[in-house]
Amino acid sequence: MQNAQTLEGGMHVRVLVVDDHPAFRKALTSALRLIGDIEIAGEAGGGVAACDQAETLDPDIVLMDLSMPDLSGIDAMKKIHESRPELPVVILTAHADAGVEREAREAGARGFLAKGTGLQDLVITLREATGDEPVI
Repeated sequence: MQNAQTLEGGMHVRVLVVDDHPAFRKALTSALRLIGDIEIAGEAGGGVAACDQAETLDPDIVLMDLSMPDLSGIDAMKKIHESRPELPVVILTAHADAGVEREAREAGARGFLAKGTGLQDLVITLREATGDEPVI
């Protein structure tokens, strides 16, 4: 089932989904799989696994929660950017306040969304974040 148009040239966006809550992560990946130009590169349940998978799976973008038990999303993003500075990271968090957003953006987040964000806005952000400019 294809609910969205494919990016120019039939390009797909390969997303690594990182969240420590398995039910939320599975629901999110299931929803994203319904989008025509989104491909799930992999899933991780924590920051350490996210760092490993960002290297081995070669995603186009990482969609990451902030609060995780082993390594925070911000620390994981910093570690990922040590080896892959060009890899965009979009934060998807329940802790969406201005101070946390500022900290995430200063650490290199290309986008920042609250977990209540609708699927359409999430997909738009993922597509835009694979470009060169930060997403507002």
